[in-house]
Amino acid sequence: MIVLPLLIFPLVFGMALHRLYQIPLGLHSGQLRLSEHRRLPWSVAAAVAYGVLLAYTVALCIAAARALLAEGGGLPAFWSIAGYVAAYPVVYIAAAWVFFYAFQRPARQDGAAKS
Repeated sequence: MIVLPLLIFPLVFGMALHRLYQIPLGLHSGQLRLSEHRRLPWSVAAAVAYGVLLAYTVALCIAAARALLAEGGGLPAFWSIAGYVAAYPVVYIAAAWVFFYAFQRPARQDGAAKS
């Protein structure tokens, strides 16, 4: 039961790092903006989801580094954080769900007019 989340962890971790990088960049450049529908609740939810995903990612990296550097540093050290690794996809999916409803991409405007 814990094997499947451990197998998809590298994929989800990569997607989370990409999302954590792209959201501030997209907001700053104007490629993302907050949804107009119920703006205040969704902006608060997006900020909380971003903070939780960032904190969980950093905490998981610190825990993995401690497990790696622990005396012994083998497989038993990593089994101590396996539950946190298995819960990471759930945290990512919850944050992605909030981001889906909280952000919208502006409509694309093509520079060339159709004739």
